[in-house]
Amino acid sequence: MTIGARLSENTNLTIGILEAGGFRIGDPLIDVPGLAGEAAGNPLYDWNFDMVPQTHAAGRVIAIPRGKLLGGSSALNLMAWNRGSSEEYNAWEQIAPGNGWDWDGLLPFFKKSEDILTVPGDPYPGITPAEARNASEHASEFEGFTGPVVASHNIFYPDPVPAFVKTVNAMNFSTNAQPLSGSTSGVWNTLCSVDRTQGFRSYAARAYFCDQPTKPNLHILLGASVAKVVFVNTTLGLSATQVEFIVNSTTHTANAKKEIILSAGTLKTPQVLELSGIGNATHLHSLNIEPLVDLPGVGENLQEHPYVPAQWQLKPGFLTFDILRNNKTFFTEQFALYNRTGTGLLTDLDTTVIFSPLQAVVDSEQLVFLENVFDNDTRAQTLNPLEQLQFPIQRSWLRNGVVPDAEIILWSRGEVNPAINESYIFMLGGMSHPLSRGSVHINSTNSLIQPIIDINFLGQDYDALFLVNALKFLFKIAQQPPLSELIDFQTDPNPSMMSDDELLQFVRETVAGGDHEIGTAAMAPREHGGVVDPFLKVYGTTNLRVADASIFPLHIGHTQATVYAIGEKLSTMILASENSS
Repeated sequence: MTIGARLSENTNLTIGILEAGGFRIGDPLIDVPGLAGEAAGNPLYDWNFDMVPQTHAAGRVIAIPRGKLLGGSSALNLMAWNRGSSEEYNAWEQIAPGNGWDWDGLLPFFKKSEDILTVPGDPYPGITPAEARNASEHASEFEGFTGPVVASHNIFYPDPVPAFVKTVNAMNFSTNAQPLSGSTSGVWNTLCSVDRTQGFRSYAARAYFCDQPTKPNLHILLGASVAKVVFVNTTLGLSATQVEFIVNSTTHTANAKKEIILSAGTLKTPQVLELSGIGNATHLHSLNIEPLVDLPGVGENLQEHPYVPAQWQLKPGFLTFDILRNNKTFFTEQFALYNRTGTGLLTDLDTTVIFSPLQAVVDSEQLVFLENVFDNDTRAQTLNPLEQLQFPIQRSWLRNGVVPDAEIILWSRGEVNPAINESYIFMLGGMSHPLSRGSVHINSTNSLIQPIIDINFLGQDYDALFLVNALKFLFKIAQQPPLSELIDFQTDPNPSMMSDDELLQFVRETVAGGDHEIGTAAMAPREHGGVVDPFLKVYGTTNLRVADASIFPLHIGHTQATVYAIGEKLSTMILASENSS
């Protein structure tokens, strides 16, 4: 939607968008922030992808929610609106130099995509009024105020939030008053893609389509599942001329005169590329697909943030989002209030996170131990050309103490078998830059059959042991006042099973993703396993581009805002080219 809407601003262009799902504007499961997550697993909204059994994660088959509707996963996610650190984007430019994919090159497109609302109220815990004013005065350096996607802070914060923030402040995690500045370390209150003037989720379909002027040169076909791209040979290379798509079991063809842009997402983009004859030639031959471009990197380099959970039941008397689960009358009243005014508890979300270098999470002895595990893991395997670029960067981040490696998320509600009429806090400990790499590949020429998705969770010992330490850090936070004064007891993991071996097994049995899959059509040099160049053009083609999270060469923090920035940057490139021709 981002690219189609922006390109249609040039009235000389005719833009067609093929979307496999439906139009869900006005659907409460999408629009109401407090119902976030409820649509996952529902085939009306979700592709319902599953990983193959995860060998190093207790053999579990883990679901991967991905949006199947206009707006894609921006309609299905938990609405966190944040960016990575400047160093993480600078690494992209280091891997794929030549077109400004560093922090300075991306910042204008972050700002172009967003409209950040200022919500009146007291500063977030740990931020003084003076710091809040200073951040506000300098916000225009880093924040956008005229873009399509509306982002805002909560109006209401549950009781555990100030206690948590005060606790981690005392543990030397400062509250970050301006986390969009490229410096992401600290505890902070993430923005959410919520338009509080109406109470709606702000996402691609609403922001770039419904809330924009009608454009007669923009055409959207729903229920159209893309099967493959068709090419013709030219003197300059393969030219994409058609897209085959399926509607109600019938195959149709759309013609393209200028360019085709593939924005099917990290899990679907490599499927479409392989079905189109672009990928590892050996694999394509095995399925009787004629290889048109031998690109072994297609479907490789899959990266995902792994998280492990812990949960505590609170003493009576503390208000959390559990009240919406425990008190049906209250929920009904809040839903009626939301429907009348677009306000109330159902417009708020859990937004408290910590991003931290590993040095602040483990002691010096454990840091050295984990560095050695990292080195042993990377020495024990033959690194592919892309890993040869990536792993030294990740290793430098592990040591330099600037780029956050660890993430802690606080949820003010119960998630693991919560008891009726009880309140909880639930924390997730995660890693921003896993060492494990997975893959996505087709095993059928039928485009309607799910590809084989292997995240390869905990495929490297470093990842598993990192998460054991993250879990221990969650315990440490919960044991410190004032947060500890709210807690009655720990429910998960079982406090009687706390040895390192038991915690490692718990990690394997509970690890899950953040729905931040990236990397399967990586922007990198072709000789290093790249799939697209710095102009997002697929190698070996003249006019096929990819614009989604699959082009990330290396992981960052949460992905939503960055995907919008990619769309804005590519749109600007194409429009500049059109205007100069």
